[in-house]
Amino acid sequence: MGVGASQVHAKTYLTYKQAEKVCFPSSDKFEWKSHRYSKDEIKKIYAASGLKVIDPGLFHGVAFKENKVIGVLVFDRCIGKHAYIDYVIALTLEGKVKQVEILNYRESWGYEVRRKSWRNQFVGKSANSKIDLHDGIHNISGATLSCRGMSRGIKRVCHTWNVVLRPALVAAGRLSKPAAKD
Repeated sequence: MGVGASQVHAKTYLTYKQAEKVCFPSSDKFEWKSHRYSKDEIKKIYAASGLKVIDPGLFHGVAFKENKVIGVLVFDRCIGKHAYIDYVIALTLEGKVKQVEILNYRESWGYEVRRKSWRNQFVGKSANSKIDLHDGIHNISGATLSCRGMSRGIKRVCHTWNVVLRPALVAAGRLSKPAAKD
């Protein structure tokens, strides 16, 4: 390795198949789907979250138990300092974060976002929660960019649940329509 070159420690922690069982162990079936965002969906996600939609679409798995939807596993990625971090967000049928798991980490620093205690900050959060670094989510010194990227991604995914995922499940007859508000 030459002078000034940095060493990258890319590591795969989980595959999609492994994440299915880690996040939804009682699931007996998973359906993975791709969804390409419409311009209207991109605008709605941005309006709701305040975050730009970078990827043109969404890759997600619907978890079933005895032919009933029990949750959704959403693939997302963000840039750490220089490289992508791939992770999944398990969402409940209420659109709350059930779990966050790192799939691939490619940086040589900032790996502390793998700590369960840091990832557990997101559990129970939804689109109505504070999911911003330093406002609802604590930072890890030395991993600020990774923390910020993941926090933004998880926040955007929570809003995507309301704009894209839940409506698609309702339209497919997999979930009931939300109750009318008073």
